[in-house]
Amino acid sequence: MSTLNVLRYSALALGVVAGLKTDLSLKSEAQKQQEQKDLDAQLKLVDQAKAEYAKLHPAKKEVKSAAASETKIDLEDPNLDYASVILSAVDSLKQ
Repeated sequence: MSTLNVLRYSALALGVVAGLKTDLSLKSEAQKQQEQKDLDAQLKLVDQAKAEYAKLHPAKKEVKSAAASETKIDLEDPNLDYASVILSAVDSLKQ
């Protein structure tokens, strides 16, 4: 009779340990999935914010680069204002 009780309680303890292990692994996996879902939602919001910002604040860089490419600088011209040429070059480098 005592052998039967030992087997019974051993099976019960094994079942409890296996249940705890399964429960912990399922909770851990659910927590990771929830964190990933939250991260994806935050990334989606960041992308939406970037798109909205780009829509509200168009890039000024393209306009100035087009204007700079249209301006031809003739270094042989005696009436050339070197200060404006240098300042425009510095401004184009800043952007």
